[in-house]
Amino acid sequence: MSQENLPKATVIIPTYNRAKTLERSIKSVLTQTFSDYELIIIDDGSTDNTKELIIDIKDDRIHYIKSPVNRGAANARNIGIRAAKGEYIAFQDSDDEWLPEKLEKQVTALDKTDGETGMVYTGFFYDFGENGILEYPPKDMPYEIKSGYIYPQMLKRNLIGTP
Repeated sequence: MSQENLPKATVIIPTYNRAKTLERSIKSVLTQTFSDYELIIIDDGSTDNTKELIIDIKDDRIHYIKSPVNRGAANARNIGIRAAKGEYIAFQDSDDEWLPEKLEKQVTALDKTDGETGMVYTGFFYDFGENGILEYPPKDMPYEIKSGYIYPQMLKRNLIGTP
């Protein structure tokens, strides 16, 4: 495959027996305003109808990898990383949904850096169902955007919320 045919980004979704939420998760990726990506779904040994659900979604950007046994989300993400062809990698959990401009905003932010930036992150919403939605970081909470070398701070407390 030539360089010009490689996707700009690779989205990796590890999943294990989450067919009930996976379709919404996949569709939130497929409806992104940014479209130069591949979507790798790692089925981490599911015993439900995950495979059939993915096969029914017709999109050439989707790549399905089935792990014969469940080894956990971290292992599944690593399988996805090894298979990735994109310049950038984005992780999404199989029970999450992205807002339509998420990937575009993050790729644009990374493209504007000097090449020394290792990651960008966003806030998120958590839906508690009837109990409402939590926005993180909350608008009324003083929140400092972390930048630079944040590894030591990440060891003390997860500043970004999701993987």
